[in-house]
Amino acid sequence: MKYYLALPLLLLFFLQSCQDEDAPTNQLEFYWDQTGCSDPWNTNSNDADEETMQAVADYLLDQGVKGARVISITGDGVEQGCEACFCTNGNRINIIIPTNQKDKMIELGFSESN
Repeated sequence: MKYYLALPLLLLFFLQSCQDEDAPTNQLEFYWDQTGCSDPWNTNSNDADEETMQAVADYLLDQGVKGARVISITGDGVEQGCEACFCTNGNRINIIIPTNQKDKMIELGFSESN
């Protein structure tokens, strides 16, 4: 009889361990491929990541995006290989937002992460 109880308990523990605790269901991830110098928050690829992250956060707040959080700048963006101001440099700015801010982010030109 105790084996009948052990199996459901083990199954429950395994299912709990498979849940992704880092991905809240009420948030979405967006990104921006950084350009050489034409991003709307007036930083460029020569600025420190921390400075760029703060500038993006301030920009989003100024644009009315509530609850946005810049989480990282990574090198997995598209690098166009040109020196023009509008060319992307390979840096990707990653942002988490509440789901109710999705339309505003798309309006501002950000892309939703898959």
